Amino acid sequence: MDQTLTMTRTPATGLVRRLGQDTTYVAAGFALGVVGLAVVVTGVSAGLGLVVVWIGLAVLAGTLLLARGLAHLERHRLVRRGRDVPPASYVEAPAGAGALRRLLTPLRDPQSWLDALWALVSFVTGTVAFSVLVTWWVTALGGLTYWWWQQWLPDQDRTLVEVLGLGEGRRDESLLQLGFGVVALLTLPLVARGCAALHAGVADALLCTRARVTRR
Repeated sequence: MDQTLTMTRTPATGLVRRLGQDTTYVAAGFALGVVGLAVVVTGVSAGLGLVVVWIGLAVLAGTLLLARGLAHLERHRLVRRGRDVPPASYVEAPAGAGALRRLLTPLRDPQSWLDALWALVSFVTGTVAFSVLVTWWVTALGGLTYWWWQQWLPDQDRTLVEVLGLGEGRRDESLLQLGFGVVALLTLPLVARGCAALHAGVADALLCTRARVTRR
């Protein structure tokens, strides 16, 4: 009997765990996207503005190194999601190179610029994925609990259930919102997986493709 209970609970437990992992991945991706956007836009703007006095080149190189750090963090997140992530391939200064050459090496490294591009793109994919997933979470939780918190809502001339012609009054409105909540809850794991896959797929393309080609 214990074995039967374990087998019955395992799929549900795995589904909940995966939902939590996908939600955490998407939320963290949005936060990192905001940081990446701020770093790259500020750094590149400042670097280009100061390039006439040469300091801009150092600012640009520093910005690329910061973007590289964010890229390494994203690669680590991809590994934790079970993806095959090869070691990143970066251009290195030759042995014995001077400090200035070592400092400016990231400027001629294609992967460093891809890292900077990812910092910008991650804000877009992170925002889209986070917005969609939050909408589903709010719809699910709000719909399932609407019967309780609707008592604090002000009276409305026409509720959604009346607009749709499916009934009238708070009871019918509560049942309608409950239906929305159930549908959102049932589809939430699939939506979360899709949002996480979108963000991870773009990250994989920008951060890992060149390393895979180099490895081959």
